[in-house]
Amino acid sequence: MAMLDFNRANLSGSELNIAINGLLDAAALQQQRLERSRDYLGASIIGSECLRKVQYDWMCDSIFPARTKAIFDRGHAMEEISARALAQAGFRIERNTKRTEFSTADDRFKGHADGIILDGPQVKGLRYPCLWEHKALGDSGWKKIERDGLRRVYPVYWDQCQLYMAYLNLDENPALFTAVNANTCERLHLLVPFDAAAAQAASDRAVRVIKATLAGELLPRITEKPDDWRCRMCSRRERCWNGKA
Repeated sequence: MAMLDFNRANLSGSELNIAINGLLDAAALQQQRLERSRDYLGASIIGSECLRKVQYDWMCDSIFPARTKAIFDRGHAMEEISARALAQAGFRIERNTKRTEFSTADDRFKGHADGIILDGPQVKGLRYPCLWEHKALGDSGWKKIERDGLRRVYPVYWDQCQLYMAYLNLDENPALFTAVNANTCERLHLLVPFDAAAAQAASDRAVRVIKATLAGELLPRITEKPDDWRCRMCSRRERCWNGKA
C-alpha cells in the first residue's frame, strides 16, 4: 500500500529550478549594467514622502533580480493591453509622442505620461482631452485603491498625475487613472481631479531635490528612527543608514 509523503520537498527548491533562476538573475544583472542610468529626476518618483529616498532613487543605480524586472515588464505589457482595449471601445489615445512628455529645469526634471485621451464615448464625468495614467498592481494594492481611493493609498501616483496635468496643460479636465489587478485582470477606472496646490507642491519638491543633489547635500530622512516601518520597507534602507552617501 502506497504511503503519502508529507515531507516531500517543494519543487521550487529543486536543483534545476535554482540553477536556471540563477542564470536568469545573472543575465538580468549583466543587462542592467549595460543599460544607461537615468540622468534626470522623473515625475514618477517625486511623490515619495521621504526626499532622501527620492535622491537615492534618482542618483543611485537600482539592481533588480530577474523576477522583479519581469514584474516591471508585466506592468508595461498590461498597459499595452489596456490601451488596445480602450481603443477598441472607441477611445482615441495619443501615446509616445512629444505631446505626452515634458522636460524642465535644464532637462533635469522630466515626465513621460502613459497617454492623452483625445476623444471617446460619452461617459458621465469624463471630459476630453484628458490625461491617461495606467498602473498594474497586486491584488492587495488594487483592493486598497478600490476601497480608499488613489490619493490616500498611493500619493506617489496622485502627485505624478498632478504634475503631468500641470506640465502638459491638461489641467482643465480630470485625468483618467486605470488600475489593473495583476492577479485577476480586473480594471478599475477612476477620475483624478486637478489640484493646483498639489501640483505646485510636487514641483517645489522636485526643485528642492535637484538643488540639494547638485550641491552634494543629502536631504533629511522622513524619520531618524531606523526601525520606523517606513524605513524598514524602504529599498534604500541599507545605503541610507550605513553611511553610503
